[in-house]
Amino acid sequence: MALGTILLATAVGGGTYLYAKSKEASNGTAAVAGVATGAGTAVATIIVGALLPVLIPLAIVGAVIGVPAYYLGKSKSERKALGPGRDY
Repeated sequence: MALGTILLATAVGGGTYLYAKSKEASNGTAAVAGVATGAGTAVATIIVGALLPVLIPLAIVGAVIGVPAYYLGKSKSERKALGPGRDY
């Protein structure tokens, strides 16, 4: 897991550096942007990885309960199919 996080963060940081350089940013600015996004990616990956055992069941329960409740709560006049597209 740690190696995957490092590789992902490095790839995101490198991509950000290359994107900043393509926009004609200075080397220092591009490097700071790359390091910042790489570090942010690493932190976000660690947090999501730690919360994943809780998030997956919540997503399943939300989909099983929430989607039918959303559609049953709408009135029949609000539940329409899209009209035909216009011909140009």
